[in-house]
This record gives sequence, structure tokens and C-alpha cells, in this order.
Amino acid sequence: MDLGLTGKVAIVTGGSRGVGRACAASLLREGARVMITARDPVRLESARAALEKETQGEVRAVTADLERDADARALIEATLSAFGCIDILVNSAATVNPANFLSLTEARWAELFEEKLSGYVRCMRHAIPPMQARRSGRIINLSGIAAREGRGNNIPVGVNNAAVLNLTKSLAWELAPDNILVNAVVPHIINTDRQDETMRELAALTGRPEAEIRRERVAKIPLGRMGRPEEVADVVTFLASERTSFVTGAAWHVDGGACHAI
Repeated sequence: MDLGLTGKVAIVTGGSRGVGRACAASLLREGARVMITARDPVRLESARAALEKETQGEVRAVTADLERDADARALIEATLSAFGCIDILVNSAATVNPANFLSLTEARWAELFEEKLSGYVRCMRHAIPPMQARRSGRIINLSGIAAREGRGNNIPVGVNNAAVLNLTKSLAWELAPDNILVNAVVPHIINTDRQDETMRELAALTGRPEAEIRRERVAKIPLGRMGRPEEVADVVTFLASERTSFVTGAAWHVDGGACHAI
């Protein structure tokens, strides 16, 4: 199936590792030109060089901390300067840490939204106008299953991800007249370095062995295993393609059947 992505320009935030890197690789293999961004310049350049070698595609990189609006603006400007337009924005940067609700100070609660939701907002605020000028665009926001299933220790994660879903649906309505399609992808327990960090954080938070937590969480996935980053990336790439021209405001689960919500 031709996804119609040859020559399209995509930005992938959080593109230096994990799901973000997999999304960049998938888009590049379909012929898109890709700008990746992350905070760590060394890891970012390493990822860029590796992606270029793996895919033989056109990939560039801009270091950015999306907790700063100036960095988000600079990312969009650098992409327009390098490629001339923006067709696709994949918001994949940042994973909110699990935490006990009462342990969160006022300042930390605000920081958690800076780390994810506000970063997505900044990128979209600067990417949407050039998309509107061309009356075309695709925005895919990475959320998470905690958005749909509240649970202890995951409150900041769930509230952040639920906000991402609400924002996705709202912008889908607002931007439909401009032919800008806005969708979300909702992964769960994907086998990445960040997932390993989450397992360790949960072990420290609960005082339970990490191996026990890992077994327990994976056991609740009907398919009986963690997902692969590439499995999330393929759904993102499909949503970014011409084959989904009548899909907007949707949330696509890539969770092995784990979500109980309808």
C-alpha cells in the first residue's frame, strides 16, 4: 500500500530514542523527510546519524527543550528553513513519572504538565499556522492508557494523558475546516529504555521488587507481552498518511488489548 508520504515533511519530538525514534524511522522508510528533536544534543546527533544510515532517508536534528516556548518556536522555524513546509507533527516527547498524589508539591504538579502537555501545546501553537497557510496537515499526539483508567500512583500520568486526548479531540474540530487532521495514539507498556525507567520508579515508589512489578503489569496485557516501539510507530505513520484522510479526533490504542474502557 502506498501511504503517499514520499517527500512529506515531518517533525518528531522525542526523536532520539524509544517510540519517537521508531516513529522517525518508520516515516523515513516511507519516503518522508524528517526533523527530530530532543534535549540531549549528543544522543540526538547519534540518533540522527543512525537513522540516516538505517533508512538512507533525509533526516535532520535540532536540539530543543520544549518546556521553553522559544525552543519550540525555533524548532518550527528550523524545519521551515530546512524543508520549506511542515506536513506532519508527531508529539512524542516526554513521559510523566508515576508519583503518589500527596507527595506532589504545587511546584512539582505544575512541572509535570510542563514536561508533557505544555510541550505538545507549544509545538502545535507554532506548527499550526504554516499548516493552515497550506490548508493541509497531520498532527499525531502520543497519549497513554492511564488517560482512560485512573489508578493510584498514576494520577499525574493519567491527568496529563487525559488532557492530551481532550486537546486532540478539541483541535480536531477546530482545525477540520483547514484540512488539518488531529489524532492520538494510546500505547501501553512498550519495550523501551523509558519503560525500564518507569518499572524502576514504580519499584522505588511501592517498595516492591522490580521483577515482580514487571511480571504483574505484563500479565494484565491480553496478548501476554510488551509492545515494540515499531508497532506504535507503524500506527503513527498510517495516521500521518494519505490513507487516513477521513480520520480525525480519534484515539488509536496500541496496547495489546489492555484497556478495559470502551
